[in-house]
Amino acid sequence: AQPVIMVVVQDKETIAALGKLNAAVMGAETDPFYGAPTVIVVLADRSRGTWLEDGSLAMGNLMNAAHSLGLGSCWVHRAREVFASDAGRALLKKWGIQGDYAGVGHCILGYPAGSLPQAKPRRAHTVYRV
Repeated sequence: AQPVIMVVVQDKETIAALGKLNAAVMGAETDPFYGAPTVIVVLADRSRGTWLEDGSLAMGNLMNAAHSLGLGSCWVHRAREVFASDAGRALLKKWGIQGDYAGVGHCILGYPAGSLPQAKPRRAHTVYRV
């Protein structure tokens, strides 16, 4: 049924906004994402009876895949509360997400301190970033 969707966030302003929403749920002002450069928001379709289990499995698989690539990851909770709020629902709308989706978790990704690999040389004009 594929009830899980993911939003990969690498825009610093959006990560900061998500972090503030997440911290507000805790009643804190700290960065719950620990400065991670990538946050993957995992959402699941609440019309499925196993939405939480499906989303949790996706989170676990994300973390296993990250580890296999030498990346650090961490499951940051409170996505359910963030995306149940007016501000969270506004983000989903802005991102073009329609349907009855609930937040399952935020998977933060980055290289653990001291483990940044050296980039291999790239041929010119093969990768374009926007």
